Amino acid sequence: MTIRAFFAVEISEKNILQQIEKLQKELELPDTRINFVAPKNLHFTLKFLGNIDESIITDLEKEAKKISFEKFEIELEGVGCLPGFHYINAIYIGVKQGLSELSVIAKQLEGLSGLFNFKKENRPFKAHLTIGRLKRVGNKNQLVEKIKSFEKENLGIVDIDSFVLKKSELTPQGPIYTTVFEIESKK
Repeated sequence: MTIRAFFAVEISEKNILQQIEKLQKELELPDTRINFVAPKNLHFTLKFLGNIDESIITDLEKEAKKISFEKFEIELEGVGCLPGFHYINAIYIGVKQGLSELSVIAKQLEGLSGLFNFKKENRPFKAHLTIGRLKRVGNKNQLVEKIKSFEKENLGIVDIDSFVLKKSELTPQGPIYTTVFEIESKK
């Protein structure tokens, strides 16, 4: 049997999650439909695996445990959109501090692609915390101005001491993420 899976770093600090929820509410506009990511689902994707066979999970965990990293901090700052202001698909929060640490883990996870025949990522890793996906835009200029007004917004610091393999089940109500395994930092 296969599962849809990805490696991620989770956000669990309640005060940060509350600030993000407040920000999501401030980004709401009439005639614009944004599917905001539920606080419990907020994460930084390190490596999207796609559909993988469940039979490889034990070996995948064994290899992922070889990735050594120290506990670090991520400072969340700035709101932007992907792919850009000309066409908005997703709204995200950027990383001011901790980008190099995230990139090192992502690069090591990318190295597992050859071992397990995962699709290799050709784009450079870009750490971002997706907080919403656009479904319909009413007044695009108004939305762009709203996003730009939060370009320098600092949302605080998150402690990172692990990364996880997540199973993703897509439902009409939104994705359901389940942790398959967790890899902790070398304290």
